[in-house]
Amino acid sequence: MNTEPASPVMPTVASSSPQPVAASAAAATRPCLEASNFDSFYGDFHALKSITITMPSRAVTALIGPSGCGKSTFLRWMNRMNDTIPTARAAGGLTLHGEDLLSRSIDVVDLRRRVGMVFQKPNPFPMMSISENVLAGPRLRGWKLTRFEQDDLVERNLRRAALWDEVKDKLRRSGAALSGGQQQRLCIARALATDPAVLLMDEPYSALDPIATYRIEELIRELSHDV
Repeated sequence: MNTEPASPVMPTVASSSPQPVAASAAAATRPCLEASNFDSFYGDFHALKSITITMPSRAVTALIGPSGCGKSTFLRWMNRMNDTIPTARAAGGLTLHGEDLLSRSIDVVDLRRRVGMVFQKPNPFPMMSISENVLAGPRLRGWKLTRFEQDDLVERNLRRAALWDEVKDKLRRSGAALSGGQQQRLCIARALATDPAVLLMDEPYSALDPIATYRIEELIRELSHDV
């Protein structure tokens, strides 16, 4: 993922809810993520200036703009991935369900459980099997699961990622042996395994063919009912 400083061009934001039912529409309008006069810096470089956005729950919100305009920078602040960049700092308001995401006291590991991330290039763990990739997050977080619970978690999230029928007979094979589109859906299943409230995707199908792209787009629409 590109971590080079972004130019201070504000990205365009588009948001849509897939649920026309009145109760679901009401839920979709509740703020989930909010930025208020948000600024981001790399050293003295002012990458993002006075960003104010409200993103509703149960909706697909798209950040649209040219390369280098700051889309990835903004996404990375939502789960504090920019903490790994020594020169990166932020100011202003950025909240998840009212919680200050920029607070020094926030548990960043727990935040990344609640705010999952899928990157532009599929990155399954090559030394792990398909099932181990899905279980990686829960294991890292110390979840105590029985064998039955592990099997159920793997199946449930591979189904959520529309991948189960394609891999159910080869769960012990390496995730790196899958096709590009399958690898990306495996990464989505891995991100979903910790039951995040928000799923961030940084150009998740830019490296995929049109058919794989269509499947990911359909998957995003389905996931937005719950995430």
